[in-house]
Amino acid sequence: MRVALIGCMVMNREISHLVARSRNTVRVWWLRQGLHDTPDILRSELQRTVDEVERENGLLPEHLRFSAIVLAYGLCSNGVVGLRSRSLPVAVPRCDDCISLFLGSAERYRELFREMPGAYWYNAGWIEQAFTPSRENYARQRAQYAEEYGEENADYLMECTNSWMGKYQRCGFITCPLGDRPEHEGYARQAAEDFGWQFRKVEGSMEYLDALVNGPWDDARFLVCPPGGVIEAEFSERKLRCVPAGLDDFADG
Repeated sequence: MRVALIGCMVMNREISHLVARSRNTVRVWWLRQGLHDTPDILRSELQRTVDEVERENGLLPEHLRFSAIVLAYGLCSNGVVGLRSRSLPVAVPRCDDCISLFLGSAERYRELFREMPGAYWYNAGWIEQAFTPSRENYARQRAQYAEEYGEENADYLMECTNSWMGKYQRCGFITCPLGDRPEHEGYARQAAEDFGWQFRKVEGSMEYLDALVNGPWDDARFLVCPPGGVIEAEFSERKLRCVPAGLDDFADG
C-alpha cells in the first residue's frame, strides 16, 4: 500500500524510523510544530496539504498513486475538525493529541491523566522542536519582548503569555523507545525543579505510531473517513466521527 502521511515535526524521529522500515511505501509531508496553538491555522495548513496530496496524486501513474492519507495528529485543539478529501480515505487517530501517540495508546494517556493531574509533558520531540517551559527559553522570550516592546512592557507581556503555567503541578517526561539522550531527561528534570513541579519519568511506546504508519487502522483506535466525508469531533472516548460533506464543503478549490 502507498500512503501519504501528514505529520508534525515533533514526531520526526519516531515516524522517520518507522517509515524507513515500513512494509508500506510512505511519503511524509511535515508541518512545523506549534500550529495547534491556533487551531484555525492548523486546520488551514492540514487542508492545504491534503489538497496538495490529492492534486499530486492525480498526476501520478496509477501504479504510483496513494491509497490513503494518514494524519499524525489527534484532535489537536479541534485542528482536524472540518477536514475532508475528495478522492482518498483519511485515517486519523482517535486521541486528543500527540501525547497518546508517544505513550502508545489513548487509554494509557487517560490512565496517567488520572494519576498525574496537572502534568505538563516533555519528550525528545517537544524539547527539540517546540517552545517548552524552561528558564533558558523564558529568558530568550523575555529578551525578544524587551527588544520589540521595551523593558517596561517585557515583564507584563511575560506575565500575560505565561499565566497558563499556574495550572500545572507536575512534569511528565516520556522516554523515547529509539534511545534517549541524557540531556533530554536532564532538561525536563531541571524545568521541574525550576518551576516547583513533581517529576515523573514515563516509558514511551511505538505501538500507536507503528499502527499509524503500518496499519491496521482499526476502528477502536482510528477514524477512517472515506472520500467525500468530513471529520467532526465526537464528545466521547472515540473523539472523532465522519459525516457526509455538505453542498458547500467542496465549493472552494
